[in-house]
Amino acid sequence: MSDLSTQALYAEAILGKDAEEFLKTDLGRYMLARAEEEEREALDALANVSPWRRRRIQQLQAQLWRARSFTGWLAEMITAGRQALQQLETPED
Repeated sequence: MSDLSTQALYAEAILGKDAEEFLKTDLGRYMLARAEEEEREALDALANVSPWRRRRIQQLQAQLWRARSFTGWLAEMITAGRQALQQLETPED
């Protein structure tokens, strides 16, 4: 493994660990709960909005995308960090 790829793996592993640590903080837990609440609110509103209210549907879809993206990005960072760490710990053949 080259020096550059090793450095990239270390950086990714650190970023993933930082994301995990963030979710253990009060701010991280608050942000995650807020995103989940925003997702629920958008889904509830989408279920009840009239089909001809296109602009409102678009707003709710954007709200839903934002909430899901936030949680998805954190999950992706954590997963990528764990995979990078696993690659670093696996001996080369």
